[in-house]
Amino acid sequence: MKLLRYEDPETLIHTYGLANNKFFEGKDSKYIFVVKENATITDLLYKKHDIEHLGMQFDRVVM
Repeated sequence: MKLLRYEDPETLIHTYGLANNKFFEGKDSKYIFVVKENATITDLLYKKHDIEHLGMQFDRVVM
């Protein structure tokens, strides 16, 4: 499964999630980027931990 990042052009918030997440449905594909090809839920949890630990205010994770 792919780990994706959506860069919202209006709010400038980066949202991370796995490719099967409904969040990415209907989003403009030119703002969706592949972060990792063979990702697991663990990779997403690591990303969430990094965002929280570093206090990244413009990054989110969808589970």
